[in-house]
Amino acid sequence: MKRRAFLLASGALLLRGSAIAAPVPASAGSPFAEVTPIGEDAKRCIAFIQFTCPHCRDLHALLARWGRSLPKGIGFEFVPVVTPDRGLVLAARAWYAVALAAPSRLDAFAERAYALVQDGHMSPDAGATWEQAARDVGLGGFSQSWSQVKVDRIQRAMEKLAGYRVQSTPSLAIAGRYVVTLDDTQGDSELFLRLASGLLSKAIASRSSSTS
Repeated sequence: MKRRAFLLASGALLLRGSAIAAPVPASAGSPFAEVTPIGEDAKRCIAFIQFTCPHCRDLHALLARWGRSLPKGIGFEFVPVVTPDRGLVLAARAWYAVALAAPSRLDAFAERAYALVQDGHMSPDAGATWEQAARDVGLGGFSQSWSQVKVDRIQRAMEKLAGYRVQSTPSLAIAGRYVVTLDDTQGDSELFLRLASGLLSKAIASRSSSTS
């Protein structure tokens, strides 16, 4: 699909879904938010990121390590924030193109993409930015996988953003039930991950008790 056609199609889906994205504040005094359970994510944690976000850049490697340390049976993935903004749509498309071409290179691609956007001041709105990031990490097949990313993959990312009521990045969605952001811990990354781990333990315990 040509780039403009892809953007028009994904933009229509994003606008259609925006009505369900009204913010739901956390309970007073709570350092996290609870959402209507999303069953398909009961055994998954999701990190929402933006390549223009300095805090996402600072924490990306730490979040990746945290994701690899999760209990057996619990998955982890990064999901780029998607809105009707062209740059965010292209960033998400690039991310999923890398996931198709060489998933083991996602961390290296992310590191380079953050650098190009934040240090090199390359525009997220330009396809050349993401092509450069792919070239810089020696990623072959990027152009082909770029053309293979389907609009519904972007729609899924948008639906996750809306379902979890994500208002800032980085945010972690835990086991389809809880959301914690770096803002919730006043920028304390250690507390951010401790809280996320505690919420995951709580979700696992709750699921175990309901099935026993």
